[in-house]
Amino acid sequence: MADAGLAVLERAASLLRLPGSDAAPAVDPSLPGLRFPDGGRAVSLRAGVLDLLGDDFAATATQQSLDSPLSAGLYDRVRDVLAPLIGMPRFPDEVAEVMERLSLGEGEVVLDLACGHGNFTVELARRVGPSGLVLGVDISRAMLARAAARVERARLPNVLLVRGDALALPIRTASLVRINCSGGLHQLPDLARALAEIARVSAPGARVVLSSFATGSDRPARWRRGLRERFALHVVSLPALAHDLAALGFTDVGWRTAGPVFGRAWARRPT
Repeated sequence: MADAGLAVLERAASLLRLPGSDAAPAVDPSLPGLRFPDGGRAVSLRAGVLDLLGDDFAATATQQSLDSPLSAGLYDRVRDVLAPLIGMPRFPDEVAEVMERLSLGEGEVVLDLACGHGNFTVELARRVGPSGLVLGVDISRAMLARAAARVERARLPNVLLVRGDALALPIRTASLVRINCSGGLHQLPDLARALAEIARVSAPGARVVLSSFATGSDRPARWRRGLRERFALHVVSLPALAHDLAALGFTDVGWRTAGPVFGRAWARRPT
């Protein structure tokens, strides 16, 4: 397993960075882990997760709610059961649409942002195959622990799980051509900043697929504002999201609702 971890680090190192610098790290087999040139910071791969966030990150109350073994385990068990009850698509249907929107094939590199317990991460890794690579990024240690267990059970050597912040992605600029964020936008306290980070790491021709608790309306609503102000929990306006993606230079922007409180958007970076 150590050899597999070292191999995936070697494949992913050129894509990673610490916030504030685009300098790529070097693989240190003795850790095993990465050494970053700025300040010589060393980060070990532990239990299948590379923690580039550390202990100083201040999570919102909503983010904290899924960062315990109990809550992460409960979410893992009930997510697919409860999703259709609130109008969300069945998981296999979600996966199929993500693959189609990303136009995902063998050998590609994918960022699975807000990967949580790794359900989409594993499916993406199966699709891109041994010659591909999936970077699963999340802030929750508890969720990433479950993702690591899921990846290990599936025996997938092409996944690197990274603890990192969507508002300051540990990904080098213009380095990715496939980005997925399934069900994570509503937990991001600064959605505009997260979208700017997605735009920053997107290479020419990149395809992006995003989903969230969402509405097809762009009219202000008191209940939505209350959720955002009290819990940093968004119900994303899909028309506003499409507008913001276009303003960041994305083209072929589209969106659709899937039930009363869920929706998806997609876009492409011009070549």
